[in-house]
Amino acid sequence: MANKLKAFFTRLPLPITAFQISSRYLSGIQMAPKDKKLKAHFVLPLEPGVLTPSFYKKNIQNSEKLAQRLNEGVARLHASSGHNVAFLLPELAQRVFVFAFDALPTSPEEREQLIHYRVKKEMPLLPEDSRFAFFRLPSELGTKIVVSVARTAVVDEYETFFGQNQFKVKVAGIPSLSLCNLLDWDKEQDFALIDIEEDAFSLTGVVNAEIALYRQKPLVVEDMEAGTLDQKIENIIQEVENTANFIEDKEKRKIASYWIRLGMVDRGEELYKNLKERLQLPLKRIETSLALDIAIEDKKMLSPLLGQYS
Repeated sequence: MANKLKAFFTRLPLPITAFQISSRYLSGIQMAPKDKKLKAHFVLPLEPGVLTPSFYKKNIQNSEKLAQRLNEGVARLHASSGHNVAFLLPELAQRVFVFAFDALPTSPEEREQLIHYRVKKEMPLLPEDSRFAFFRLPSELGTKIVVSVARTAVVDEYETFFGQNQFKVKVAGIPSLSLCNLLDWDKEQDFALIDIEEDAFSLTGVVNAEIALYRQKPLVVEDMEAGTLDQKIENIIQEVENTANFIEDKEKRKIASYWIRLGMVDRGEELYKNLKERLQLPLKRIETSLALDIAIEDKKMLSPLLGQYS
């Protein structure tokens, strides 16, 4: 299953340069062309309000400041303009679903219609300009489909921004799902992977080395900055434990551990300590799976990008 997930992200040749934009930081990596090892990287903070990830609304609020940060980062990568790049679309700019099927139609058109129907049931007010990307994963009981949905207007907004800065987006990915590539699914067969950003968190449930479910939840940035972290912790804990119980009831198999990635500019350690003390299962950091000679903080922030190339 892990190899199938990796194949989804690498079915097109991956460019040597990749970027991730969140509401509070911009990160980038450059890989060596031959061995695809990390050659250069950067993580730069973004001021609040420069970018507001959204499925429905305009995302980039201040393209000039974002371009300044991008140029600063590109200089650190020593990357030249005009190159193809990979890009991780912000979590809240897309919706991700996991669907199970006993069987799928052989016709591509009928298959797409069926997947569209299932998405429509989850999102009755699905915008007409929605774009779908999906990949098929084998399952012991049939087939599972992981679907990413984003509005054309939002995707075009990011592609236009990179185009104006002399880059062409060739591959787009999902930050939290790319983290799954960093784990050894032969050893970690039953786990939940929690990816927390300033404005959102996602949870990927894996059972018997198969993706069982995927959930996304928004977090209000203003509230985090106002000091109401305790309430956010309560919300995350409740969601994580409810998900673990749901998986056990549905799959008849227990989650054995939690893996976490904290993509937060500040207060991340406080959040981690609270979660570690209060969650009932072992909590492990995703950055500990990376055998790289870079700062641990950079490992944490860059892990979604590095997962693309793992």
